[in-house]
Amino acid sequence: MRAALRFDGGWWRRFAELGCVYGPEWWKRVSPPVFAAAIYLIARDQREAVLRNQRQVQGPRGVWREHRDAYRVFAALARAMTESMEQWGPRPRPLELSVPGGEIVREALAEGRGLVVVTGSFGSWEVAARVLGRLGARVSMVGAEEANPTVRELLHRMRTRHGFGMIYSDRSLLSGLPVLQALRRREIVCMKVEPWGPMAGTHPVTFCGRTAHFQLGPFAVARVARAPVVAVFAVRTGIRRYELRVAGRFDPRTREEAAAALEQTVAAYERLVRERPWQWLAFEDVWPAAEPPRAAEEEHAVRAVAGPRA
Repeated sequence: MRAALRFDGGWWRRFAELGCVYGPEWWKRVSPPVFAAAIYLIARDQREAVLRNQRQVQGPRGVWREHRDAYRVFAALARAMTESMEQWGPRPRPLELSVPGGEIVREALAEGRGLVVVTGSFGSWEVAARVLGRLGARVSMVGAEEANPTVRELLHRMRTRHGFGMIYSDRSLLSGLPVLQALRRREIVCMKVEPWGPMAGTHPVTFCGRTAHFQLGPFAVARVARAPVVAVFAVRTGIRRYELRVAGRFDPRTREEAAAALEQTVAAYERLVRERPWQWLAFEDVWPAAEPPRAAEEEHAVRAVAGPRA
């Protein structure tokens, strides 16, 4: 019961889903910033992490401005969740989309080797995944189980309602096998690269002026499967309006090429974060105080194919 009533619990998610799917238009537009303000006051750990992350991106500012900018991140998340739940619901509304460079994705998929699409916690990656479903291939999203157990069944049902697949990552030796199998079936696999601290399967990259450890797994598994990788980020430009920015295509065949592809992807990610910092939905410390990671072997990279928090 306690977990269900938490701000990230199942009761609140179900209430949010009803409003996002069946609520009137005025409710969908007015309620997200209000709920974001309430969560900003309640979720102390997440608030402090966002403040620290935004301070690294934008530099030190006055206290009120820092809190305003941090609140905007919570508001952006609320907007993204509203439209995501609407899109995954039984009555999705039309989206206005711009996809410059979309031919790169289509051409890579047409080669028949499967496709790894890497993205980040920016804008609304779930809306981007829904758009990829229009390309005609089955789409599977890779992610960890939700930390709060009361929302797992709800989110699984919501995300798989329209024929999409979910591949849940963990720290076991076999966590990369379902991804490899999906690629061999010529499917699209969506994976996130995020800097969650040094661990096996990560690679140090300079990000917003400091070293962060990003997950090498998506590029490592593409290397093993000999599948192309395309980096795509969903930029939210208005109510139900998105621009899917294709940051580049990569075909890693060696560990060095995989690391270089990750570095180029992170550079494109940083440009977006600096352009629209309020859409960077990072609610944990990106630069935690920790020891440098030990050198990771190739199997570690595949094992950490999406990372525990992807």
